[in-house]
Amino acid sequence: MERLQSIDARIQDGYGLILDDDCPGGCDIWLEAWEEIKALFTEGIAEDIYELDDKYTWTEYISNYVQDLDDELHNAGLEDKRYHKKRAEYCQELLQWCGTDDLMLSNTRSGVADGYLDYGDIKKGEQLYTGWLQDDPDWGWGYVGFAEHYCGGALGKNYEEAEGMLLAGYARTELRNKIAVVDRLVALYREMGKPEKAKEYGKVFSVLQRAEPEDSPYYTPSPIKTVKIGRNEPCPCGSGKKYKKCCGA
Repeated sequence: MERLQSIDARIQDGYGLILDDDCPGGCDIWLEAWEEIKALFTEGIAEDIYELDDKYTWTEYISNYVQDLDDELHNAGLEDKRYHKKRAEYCQELLQWCGTDDLMLSNTRSGVADGYLDYGDIKKGEQLYTGWLQDDPDWGWGYVGFAEHYCGGALGKNYEEAEGMLLAGYARTELRNKIAVVDRLVALYREMGKPEKAKEYGKVFSVLQRAEPEDSPYYTPSPIKTVKIGRNEPCPCGSGKKYKKCCGA
């Protein structure tokens, strides 16, 4: 218990530095906490981060902290490029213990490849994205993440390459997170100055959006339809009076 308390305190120290705009300092403390967490896994105290969540009443769930560390290592890399490589190495380790949640696995894989690409190891980053998409060609977020690097990112600005990549994903009948691919296509066509194409895929996006579950970031509740009642029409409450003499008074 004392050991877990120590890890929890270290994680909270990291959050404090992040809030004080010391992103590299916060990441350094979080990476130290990660070393201690890895030891818990290797000792068999927990099999993955979700089981570790249940081992202790953490101030912040470990499953949240590991994702925040991924994000903040990227931010720290904007100040010091070395943190991009640290992000890639950290996410590579996290893949072993991030469980089977599809979104967590997807984000972590992207973190590995994005980290190498942002660090400047183009060959490594491209190999990772290409290999993962070959092994899992229905990985929607993979197409989005890879294409993003052709939109002014690590791979320069090659909109046609990004377009081809996104369309290849869109063509997959069993593509997961298709709405994310379509959303990026709409934005890409706007950037390319192709409003008709943006409009075309915008319509596809609207159709997909209506089918999204409520916990999806793309979910939008259907608008409430209102019916205008004429003042001389019977009141819908069933009183038998005209609307203007009843509920519409």
